Amino acid sequence: MAWYQCRWVIEEYHKGLKTGCGIETLQFEQIGRLEPAVGVLSALTITLLQLRDAARAPNADVRPATDVVSAEYVEVLTQRYPQRLRGRVSINAFYRHVAHLGGHQNRKGDGFPGWITLWRGWMHLEALVLGYRLAQRKQRRTCGKS
Repeated sequence: MAWYQCRWVIEEYHKGLKTGCGIETLQFEQIGRLEPAVGVLSALTITLLQLRDAARAPNADVRPATDVVSAEYVEVLTQRYPQRLRGRVSINAFYRHVAHLGGHQNRKGDGFPGWITLWRGWMHLEALVLGYRLAQRKQRRTCGKS
């Protein structure tokens, strides 16, 4: 019975891999190149699944986003939406703003963001985090030379 209950999590994981991460659209011709990509996408899918499940939990409005994702990601998203995200960012607010980056309108009737929207938003956030890291590195170099 316990194994059967886990079936839904496993199905959502596979849906995240297929629909969100687009694992079936990879066009590698050699297994040696495909396996690392599947590994990275699998880890990302687990992160997104944990974030999505935490955002659906009853305490998502009070639990801090840093319980699920790195503080760096929360900081970058807060800088992207300074008028909307202030102070301690909840998991729900973080999730909805990531989905907003992916095109979700966050209107009352829109429902909970799906895998594709979440994936697109996360990829946008990854680009913002990369830019943030590069800017931090450049700032450290220029500050050390003065």
